[in-house]
Amino acid sequence: MQVAYCAAKMPTNLVARRYRIKWGTVGNCVKRVQKNVPLFQPNNFKNLRKIAIDETSFKKGHQYLTIVQNLETGEVVWAHEGLGDEILKLFFEELSEEERAEIQYVAADGAKWITRQVEKYCPNAVRCVDPFHVVGWTTEALDNTRKRIASDTKKNGSHS
Repeated sequence: MQVAYCAAKMPTNLVARRYRIKWGTVGNCVKRVQKNVPLFQPNNFKNLRKIAIDETSFKKGHQYLTIVQNLETGEVVWAHEGLGDEILKLFFEELSEEERAEIQYVAADGAKWITRQVEKYCPNAVRCVDPFHVVGWTTEALDNTRKRIASDTKKNGSHS
C-alpha cells in the first residue's frame, strides 16, 4: 500500500530507489493493491483529521487507483480503482457525518474533482496543495521562464 501511495506522489524510478526495488516491481505493487482493494477498504476511519488524496496510474497509464492516506499515522486508509468525482464520492460516503466533520485538512494536487468532493463532504476542512506538486509546478514554471528568456536572448542576438 505504501509503494502504491508513493507511486501516486513520485516518479516510478524514485519510488523504486526509495524502497530498493526494481522499477517494474513498483507497477506490480500498484496492480496488487488494485486487485486486493476490497481487503483494505473496511479501515478504521476514527480520528481521521488530516488526509492526503491522490491517484496513480498503472498499466502504462491506462488504469488508475485513487488513494487516501491518514497524514498523522502514514497509514493508507482507503483505495479504489479509478479516479474522479464518482470514485472519491465513494470514500466520503463510507464515512459517517461525524467522521467527515472531524476532517480538518485535505492535502492533494490541484485536481478540481478532489476540490469539488472536499467542498461537498468536508466544507470545514482546509484544502491544501501537497508540497510534491508545489515543487513540481514551481520547477516547471522556472524552467519555462528560463527557456523563454534564452529564446528571447537568442532572437535578439544578445549573449550573456
